Amino acid sequence: MDTSIARRLRAFRRWMRDHGIVCSDALRLDASEAGGVYVRALAALSEGDLVATIPRGACLTPRTSGAAAAIEAAELGGPLALAVAVMYERARGSESPWNAYLRLLPECEPVPLVWPADEAERLLAGTELDKIVKQDRQFISEDWKECIEPLILSEELQIQPDDFSLEKYFSAKSLLSSRSFRIDSYHGSGMVPLADLFNHKTGGEHVHFTSLLEASDSDDEDSDDQSNASADEQSIIAKSADIPSGNDDEDLEMML
Repeated sequence: MDTSIARRLRAFRRWMRDHGIVCSDALRLDASEAGGVYVRALAALSEGDLVATIPRGACLTPRTSGAAAAIEAAELGGPLALAVAVMYERARGSESPWNAYLRLLPECEPVPLVWPADEAERLLAGTELDKIVKQDRQFISEDWKECIEPLILSEELQIQPDDFSLEKYFSAKSLLSSRSFRIDSYHGSGMVPLADLFNHKTGGEHVHFTSLLEASDSDDEDSDDQSNASADEQSIIAKSADIPSGNDDEDLEMML
């Protein structure tokens, strides 16, 4: 294993302990030759086994981020708000409470949204996805111009403009498209450390979360959100039931 990724994995394990994240002894965090991090089983597991518990406070959300006040003042919500939270915490580097977690993530996910324009044109030409990706890029660029650029100009977050560039916004959106979960009605969608290392978005469900459900109208809200979202954001909203709502001080339990 590359020494750099080994150090980052050790730092992340320490970070998990410090933040109350508990992973089953039957599992191990490991890295691929390409530098990706994943979870593998060291022993046989059965359906219904508890494999991890994760405090909600350890999740990176628009509510927990250091950018929370600016996000609220700008009246940002949904995936856009979470993208701002991710960009902000990345920009803080070692000062971010999530630094050890964020250092494990790739700069972006290799989804069509962030492919070079000429490559996307060549590979997607004549497909329905070609039209969807172009529309998503247009919508995301408009969101950046309307909502992110004013945050840069206001200097409220005291960040370097490059940290909130259009390219960084696309990168953050690509991470959200495959790694974010809806946590509850208070936090909305967020990044859940450790959980996104499992196969949680495949043809077959490998892991899921359980907790005490709260009475809410979140299903109706999700339906409304999805009807007005771009295809990129729909892939995030479609996962809204992955983590059930519950009390903020209640740990999320990951089950097989």
